[in-house]
Amino acid sequence: MSEHPPDGIDVRASGPGDLAAIQAIYAKNVLTGLGSFEEAPPDTAEMARRRAAVIDLGLPWLVAERNGRVLGYCYAHPYHTRSAYRFTLEDAIYIDPEARRGGIGRALL
Repeated sequence: MSEHPPDGIDVRASGPGDLAAIQAIYAKNVLTGLGSFEEAPPDTAEMARRRAAVIDLGLPWLVAERNGRVLGYCYAHPYHTRSAYRFTLEDAIYIDPEARRGGIGRALL
């Protein structure tokens, strides 16, 4: 596995300015993919709330971009609220369907 992202792909911490792209990517995945059990895509305000909750825990929420366009994102979150799982995290990763198979997911992980 490569240690470096594909050429032209930058991986960085997400910021508030990325929320519209994050919401759009997630919406496509909710409506057409199998990686989410949501039936309707949340709006940008809800995605902002979710991102803030992750960051407030000191966990990462990253984006991958090329030429300023966000192509995917990932974050870590607690696996379960039971104390036995307190050291267990789960990752979530979503890629714009148009950008799949280009190494973006690998770069984010």
